[in-house]
Amino acid sequence: TIVPYFLHFTTTMADALLDDLDDLSDFQEEEEEEDEQRQEATTNSVYDDEADGNDDGGGNAKTTGDNDSSLDGSDDAAASNSQPPSRPRLLDDLSLQRHLSLIQSDQDSKPSADGPATTNNTNATDRDQDRQQNNLILQSNRHLLSLTHEIQRTHLHLRKLYHPKFPELEELLTEPFQYRQAIGILQNEMDVTLVNDRLNDVLTSNQIITISVAGSTTSGRPLTAAELSRVNDACLYLDRLQRTQTALRSFVQSKMERWAPSTCALVGPAIASLLLSATGGLAELAKIPACNLQLLGKTKWTSASRAGLATQTRVQHAGYLMECELVTGVPSFLRMKALKAVAGKLALAVRADYVNWES
Repeated sequence: TIVPYFLHFTTTMADALLDDLDDLSDFQEEEEEEDEQRQEATTNSVYDDEADGNDDGGGNAKTTGDNDSSLDGSDDAAASNSQPPSRPRLLDDLSLQRHLSLIQSDQDSKPSADGPATTNNTNATDRDQDRQQNNLILQSNRHLLSLTHEIQRTHLHLRKLYHPKFPELEELLTEPFQYRQAIGILQNEMDVTLVNDRLNDVLTSNQIITISVAGSTTSGRPLTAAELSRVNDACLYLDRLQRTQTALRSFVQSKMERWAPSTCALVGPAIASLLLSATGGLAELAKIPACNLQLLGKTKWTSASRAGLATQTRVQHAGYLMECELVTGVPSFLRMKALKAVAGKLALAVRADYVNWES
């Protein structure tokens, strides 16, 4: 009695599935019939409209033209309104301009020699000057961090503007200022080989060969006069950012030996100023562990560099500290070990300088 029960159950399930499939096929057939009816109705309405237009003669042609012109005008207005508003530029910030003027006055000022002064007055004056110098350095590091972000944003904007002309260049030259120098030379020239002599002043021979090969097979097009003007404006603004960044870094570098003597003794004032500008200050740098200090300033990898078309020397897990004399002075097969050792000692030196500065 059990076996027939299961057979009956199987038969019932099979019949249910077949019924469901039949229902689906009937539903699809009904949908196809409805689609055919809608298509026929649309075709008939189109034929009726054409017949009415032929009966009216040329009367509706003018109306259609007027409608088209109005639509074109609305499209132009929409296109003009769709353009994103220009964002405020960092160099126009009043706080940055005031800070640059303070730095200039500090560099131009000389110690006064108005005669002998008392010990108490001298100590008070030195403390005030130290406090002012510390505030200037802290503000300089904050502005350097803001400048770094502004340079990245301007670089992305410049890549977007020059992408229609040479889309492969942004993958071959990832460094912002090197990319800007190449654009200043290439401009609207489609044949890269015609400007190779000028490119020798800013690029290496391997970079020029790679760019020439990419330029011969590029999918870009010449820029219009308006597009090229926007590209040149972005290049000029990037030059201003570079000059401002260089001035702030020079000021911080000149004060680093007094402000962070242990860090400068280990890696040098130039590397120390780069590390501070990348983090925003000595307090922020002291919070970073040694394993991450060696990654500050690391150049990112792109699809072109991974494919063997790198135009810059890249070392994995290395940044600004790779240019330190303690790292470059050892054989190449020991540099990664030296980098880790320097990063560990740097973490201790930065924390010691921060504690002494706070005290």
